[in-house]
Amino acid sequence: MKKLLIAALFLIGGIAFAQEGVTLKRSTTLKIEEAPPTWPGCSGSIYQKNNCFRQKLAQHVVTDFKFPSDYKKGSRVVVVMNVNTEGKPEIVSVEGGTPGLREEVKRQILTMPEVKPGHSGGTPEVRKYTLPFTF
Repeated sequence: MKKLLIAALFLIGGIAFAQEGVTLKRSTTLKIEEAPPTWPGCSGSIYQKNNCFRQKLAQHVVTDFKFPSDYKKGSRVVVVMNVNTEGKPEIVSVEGGTPGLREEVKRQILTMPEVKPGHSGGTPEVRKYTLPFTF
């Protein structure tokens, strides 16, 4: 009789306090959506936006590029840049190549259009890029 009473109380208590659609799991996972900076006209998944951003930036740098007088064929320039929370580029460092080539690459990157900044969970964040260019 005692076991039956305990089972009845457990059943009634479980029914009275249960909420529809709520489940309790041993571990919880918090998912925060991250998105890269988005070049005007780029859309799709995060992977597609990231690829589009890199392609459009590379295309932007070589369009209207003015080769300096100290240019050497096969020169490699590595640019480290940030896209700030306002969607504007900030050059961290430019290495390799000749001084004139470095300045021209830097000038071209700083003239890129304003992009939608990268974000994490809806909050804009600075995103760092390392971009190698071979001329």
